[in-house]
Amino acid sequence: MTRSSQAIRPFIFLSLSIAMLSLFPGTINLARAEGFTGTVTVGVNPDGIGVDTSLNRIYVSNYGNNGTFPSTVSVLNGANNSLIATILVGVSPAGVAVNSASHRVYIANYNSSNVSVINGVTNAVIANVTVGTHPSRIALNPATGEIYVTNSGDDTVSRINGTTNTLVGNIPVGRRPTGIALLSSTNTIYVTNSLDGTASVIDGKTHSVIKTLQVGNDPGNIASDSITNLVYLVNSNSSNGIVTLINGTSNTLATTIGVGIFPSGIDVNQVTNKIYVSNSGEGTVSIIDGFTLTVIDTVNLAFGTIPGVVGVNTVTNEIYVANGNRKTLSVLSGHSTSTGLACNPSTLSPNESTTCTATVTDLSGSGASAPTGTVFFSSSGQGSFHASSCTLGGTGTTTTCFVSYSPTGFGMGPQTIFATYGGDATHMSSSGQTVITLTGGTVGGTLIPTNKFGYSTYFVTGTLMFYVVIISIILYTRRFQEGEGSMKDDQ
Repeated sequence: MTRSSQAIRPFIFLSLSIAMLSLFPGTINLARAEGFTGTVTVGVNPDGIGVDTSLNRIYVSNYGNNGTFPSTVSVLNGANNSLIATILVGVSPAGVAVNSASHRVYIANYNSSNVSVINGVTNAVIANVTVGTHPSRIALNPATGEIYVTNSGDDTVSRINGTTNTLVGNIPVGRRPTGIALLSSTNTIYVTNSLDGTASVIDGKTHSVIKTLQVGNDPGNIASDSITNLVYLVNSNSSNGIVTLINGTSNTLATTIGVGIFPSGIDVNQVTNKIYVSNSGEGTVSIIDGFTLTVIDTVNLAFGTIPGVVGVNTVTNEIYVANGNRKTLSVLSGHSTSTGLACNPSTLSPNESTTCTATVTDLSGSGASAPTGTVFFSSSGQGSFHASSCTLGGTGTTTTCFVSYSPTGFGMGPQTIFATYGGDATHMSSSGQTVITLTGGTVGGTLIPTNKFGYSTYFVTGTLMFYVVIISIILYTRRFQEGEGSMKDDQ
């Protein structure tokens, strides 16, 4: 064998190893679902989106063209996205905040320098509260009922009493405050200052700035997750496409995530732990998995769309994206599902087999369809499946598939069987579990929580395989180098 052919062998081995890893289940993306399903007609130049999850209504502020009046808010029925009301508000409505408990809707009117308060039951304006200059975005604390408004024209945040609908005071922040979000878990408010490249952190008790963070170029819209205590903001004027994360527990920068060109809008689904980012420079929406903090999908919108703000309806799991300079919202749909699992027989001896059937149901109600795709199986104990997955089949809103499982442990005790549905182009992933009982001694294994098991199993096994490959490459390269040294000695 020539020296050149010997030199190529480690790289051939590396290429084959990477190919093997790509086929391993650990690399399977289980978080598919959302896709562009169409548009909804609203007013001119929609610029803010809020959702009343109790009434299942979506409120869209229509900024209009160059501060035209009258300006409106469109009200949509979340069940079918039909227009049910149009409300006159102030000039150039922008930010929207909704209190789903009191059914109060708050609209920041940019060119009126006030906030319109809407009764969400009657869809009538019940108050107008004067705030600072050019109010842009609004955040609401559902625990205290207080409303916070960024005033981009005078570098302040206005604080409104949600009970009396009166201005309590203004909080100085950085230059040109734009986005605002609130962590109800810590009663902390976060404000992006677009001209400073900073985020002001405000204590919700003292209403003073307790920290200022450098967060990158032109920070804009911002969203928060009070379950994970993470705050996400887009660096709007960034062709690199960056989302910056703030750790809400320590109020420090956590990491950054690359998205599309010139990200604009952002919102979080706290139910599914997904983050949606609109990219105005390329007409796409990046979907971030909140568990891994990575982009798991990019959805293309209609050609020529310039996406803006984003709103998530957790009731239907539909995502709304404002289309700049148009009268429409783009809609992304991802039907939620449930996965049931049953094994028959549920009591058996080691080395006997049981049939485990997974049943996946579309929970979205109107418009529900048959879930398709693959269900993956795993166990908390010792045993083997005749196949690690099965393909769903059936019609209507429920589909099924099955595998057989044979425990190989000793003695008697329970084993938990897990099933994880991977989702398809329309349906969200979900998981289920069941317990089988063995006659005999104790069965080995470690019980892993349902919502983590499928992902943890793939991750751990994939990591082990990765290290095996790396070690093999190192050993092979070392042998190759030793061989080269021997050849040089022979020369």
